[in-house]
Amino acid sequence: MGQALKEEKLPTTEDFQDEASPYSLDGFILNLLMSRGLLTAVVFRWEADAVCLECSVESSSLLMRPEAVRLYLPSVTELALSSRGSLEEAVIGDVQFVNLTIQQDLINVVTRDVEMLSLSTEYTNNGLFSFSSSNRDPRPTNQRVNKHVNNDTYLRVQNLTILVRNIKTYYQEVLQQLIVMNLPNVLMIGKDPLSGKSMDEIKKLLLLVLGCAVQCERKEEFIERIKQLDIETQAAIVSHIQEVTHNQENVFDLQWLELPDMAPEELESLSRNMVFHLKRLIDERDECTEVIVDLTQERDYLQSQQPPSPLKAPSPDSSPNPANPLSNEDKQHLAVELADTKAKLRRIRQELEEKSEQLVDCKHEVEQLTLELQKIKQENIHLASDARSARAYRDELDSLREKANRVERLEMELVRCKEKLHDVEFYKARMEELREDNIILIETKAMLEEQLTMARARGDKLHELEKENLQLKSKLHDVELDRDTDKKRIEELMEENMVLEIAQKQSMNESAHLGWELEQLSKSTDLADTRKSFVFELNECASSRILKLEKDNQSLQNTIQELRDASLTSRESSLKFVELEKENQQLSKKIEKLQNQIEKEKQSNQDLETLSEELIKDKKQLQVVMETLKADKDRQIKDLKQENDHLNQVVLSLRQRSQVSSEARVKDIEKENKILHETVTETSSKLSKMEFEKKQLQKDFDQVKEKVERVEEMEKELHRLERENEQLTKKAAAMKIVTEKVEVLEQENGNLEVENRKLRKSLDTLQNISIRLGDLERDNKQLDEENLELRRVVETMRFTSTKMAQIEAENKDLEREKEDLRKNVEMLKAMSKKSERLELSYQSVNSENQRLQQIVENSSKKIQELEKEVQGMESENQVLQRNLEELKISAKRLERLEKENKALEQEMSQLEKDKKMLEKETKRLWQQVELKDAILDDSTVKLAVAEKENKTLEKEIARFRDSSNKLKEFEKDNKDLIKQVTIDKRTLATLREDLVLEKLKSQQLSSELDKLSQELEKIGLNKELLLQDDNGNDDTKYKILESKTESALKTTLAVKEEKIAMLEAQVKDSLNLNQQLQNDLNMVRG
Repeated sequence: MGQALKEEKLPTTEDFQDEASPYSLDGFILNLLMSRGLLTAVVFRWEADAVCLECSVESSSLLMRPEAVRLYLPSVTELALSSRGSLEEAVIGDVQFVNLTIQQDLINVVTRDVEMLSLSTEYTNNGLFSFSSSNRDPRPTNQRVNKHVNNDTYLRVQNLTILVRNIKTYYQEVLQQLIVMNLPNVLMIGKDPLSGKSMDEIKKLLLLVLGCAVQCERKEEFIERIKQLDIETQAAIVSHIQEVTHNQENVFDLQWLELPDMAPEELESLSRNMVFHLKRLIDERDECTEVIVDLTQERDYLQSQQPPSPLKAPSPDSSPNPANPLSNEDKQHLAVELADTKAKLRRIRQELEEKSEQLVDCKHEVEQLTLELQKIKQENIHLASDARSARAYRDELDSLREKANRVERLEMELVRCKEKLHDVEFYKARMEELREDNIILIETKAMLEEQLTMARARGDKLHELEKENLQLKSKLHDVELDRDTDKKRIEELMEENMVLEIAQKQSMNESAHLGWELEQLSKSTDLADTRKSFVFELNECASSRILKLEKDNQSLQNTIQELRDASLTSRESSLKFVELEKENQQLSKKIEKLQNQIEKEKQSNQDLETLSEELIKDKKQLQVVMETLKADKDRQIKDLKQENDHLNQVVLSLRQRSQVSSEARVKDIEKENKILHETVTETSSKLSKMEFEKKQLQKDFDQVKEKVERVEEMEKELHRLERENEQLTKKAAAMKIVTEKVEVLEQENGNLEVENRKLRKSLDTLQNISIRLGDLERDNKQLDEENLELRRVVETMRFTSTKMAQIEAENKDLEREKEDLRKNVEMLKAMSKKSERLELSYQSVNSENQRLQQIVENSSKKIQELEKEVQGMESENQVLQRNLEELKISAKRLERLEKENKALEQEMSQLEKDKKMLEKETKRLWQQVELKDAILDDSTVKLAVAEKENKTLEKEIARFRDSSNKLKEFEKDNKDLIKQVTIDKRTLATLREDLVLEKLKSQQLSSELDKLSQELEKIGLNKELLLQDDNGNDDTKYKILESKTESALKTTLAVKEEKIAMLEAQVKDSLNLNQQLQNDLNMVRG
């Protein structure tokens, strides 16, 4: 065995490290692809110290979305992205990449022997996906990608984690999206990339990369590359892209956070998705907590089983802690296991040699079977051609029978089509009329738009006037408040007057008493001269004051007269104001009526606009329909004429040939049948077209009917508009009357303006009077003070009592005049307020008059426009009358056409008689055809039997193909097993070398143990206790290694045994199939 192993070329460690060798993972996949015939060309190139691959695949079926993914070849299942530019700039040096176009689900790529996989190459400088380098990742957590992996799972996992991290950051930071789906399991991909679960994880990773490619700045380039593929592949790619971009269960869009407002429906959908994601995250959290708890329990259990080492190395100078040497029993046990493995390897080699011989035999048998199948295929092709020719004759006969029945139908349809041709002229005239109507409607639409603009301007003016009214109301409210304050002031003045009257009465009484005293004093003659001089002075002062008071009384009387005149004028103005208020109320009612009329006119204008738009659309549709009808009818007429000529020629040829002998007739009939078959096929196609066109014409005719009904409705609306025009003329007459009244009101307004000017003048005078009244009040106060002084003087001066009585009477008169003046002042204030009100009402009346004038002008314009519309409608009525006359003419034409149809029917009856004669001749020919049919039936039976045999042979051929494919698979599996055996041989050689090294180490350790034991004895420590502790640790380590090696060997042996069993079963199945195929071939040959 050792010599055999030495003679064979076993792979070295360099072969395993070499990425292009057949012993690496990538080499294993490439060998599989080449052995299955999927790869047609493999080219290795050396670029930038890296092995690159260019390969092409023969595969046309597209079951999976074709996603362009570039894979670096040190490991086909390894994806790397640079950390310098996150996912946007993934730099892996100047390296050749492979562009994998996936034709099938990634789950079945390796597990189903990499069938339906498509590889295409593309050289990309500096990038797996070279997106724009605008956004770079500034975080220090990014790491560089390991270019040289050398089948190291740790480095592979590290590269994949960098890739997943960069994908995640790109979605969150650049695309504003959150990856909700479970991220790909990097550990599963790195440790076991060829398993089904790892393929699912790779599929997730590729989906995320595809989403980045489609949404990056260079997405247009990728989309153009996708468009260059087949349609099916494009549809598949679109479905995959929608899984990433539109499916909220995979990727959640965060851009809605920036939107200020969102619809409630969108918020509901987002909330539902968020609840779903929360449920899923909670479930994952609970699962993760359970896993963490289980792992912590296992860790604690393992830590409890490993006892802590009681001692450490005594000093750094001493030798390291030696492991206990292997015992003799362990060595013997390992030797026995090695012998067992060698025996198993020998058995496996023998079995492989036997199976390789069987496979060679099977290949020879398959080649022989393929040759026989080719011969059978050729025979089947000849038989199929014969069967097709027989079927063609039968089909032609059936088609001729059916087409002969269809000729009558075609003739009837021709007659109908001719009738429809006459309607085209009517539709032409109708189209011209509709065009004229549309022009008129467009003009009316323009007029109505102008009216709408005028009405909108009026509405704006109405709003302004309403604002002015509100301002005037506020001013009136302020004036009423002023009036209330004036009333309060007048009441206060009345109270003061009452107080002055009481004081005057008291002064009268005192003056009477003073007069009585003066009489007594006049009797006395003993008064001194000094008193007389003083009395004369007092009399002079009193007389001067009396003169002043008389002048004031005269001036007050003049003012009172002026106020009385002003009060009379104010009363007249108040009466006029009442009359103006009544007229304003009447005008407001009229304005409301006019506003209602304007609103009605607006509604009617809107209705007319909608009708005009509908008519324009109908016009366009009718134009299109008429053009299509003309083209279709011209075509149909030409086709029908050609068909009629052809049928007439056929009928003449049949009549001429009926006189020839029966044998010649048969030959001619066969030729004619072929010709008729061709003509009938053409006529059937034309008939189908005609039927389709007939349906379209019916639809068009129904549409025209609907449009005629709409025209009738329009006529009704015209009558209605005429009535409305009459009503509007009546309203216009009423508006003229209103204008006359407005002119009268304008004259009255002029008069009121003159009166307002007079009132303003009177108000100025009243203001002056109010100033004078204030002065008089002051004078009254001064008089009161002087009266007090006079009372003191009267005690001394009694002779002046008569003059004082006169003064008191004058005072009374003055007080009365004061009261009258106060009343007049109140009346003047009230009149001033009324005058202000009159001014406001005058302004409002002026504005309303202007508005009414504008309304009258607009109504006159509308009347003119309506008169124009009435004229247009009258022209339309004339056009409709012309159309009626044309319809009468068309009815006469229809009667003529009916007569022509009757003549054609007579001709058809003659043709039917000829047809009966021909049918008799065809019966004779049918008898001969039936004899041929019987012969054809026999041949068809034979063909059916041959077809069944062909089907069975095709099934057998399919089986042979399956068996040949299985044999190819067996060959590939055998090659794989041979490779695995060589690998096992190398592992055994390495294990032997390891055993020798371990023996040497054990010897060294035994010597060191002896030395240590001597030193420990010198120190005085127990050797046995230390040995027990060390032996426990070493035994555990050794047992763990043994268990790992045993489990690895057992798994490899179990896999190999299963593969051998599968191969044996497949070989048996192939042998059975071969036997069945041989039996079938013998049956076919016999």
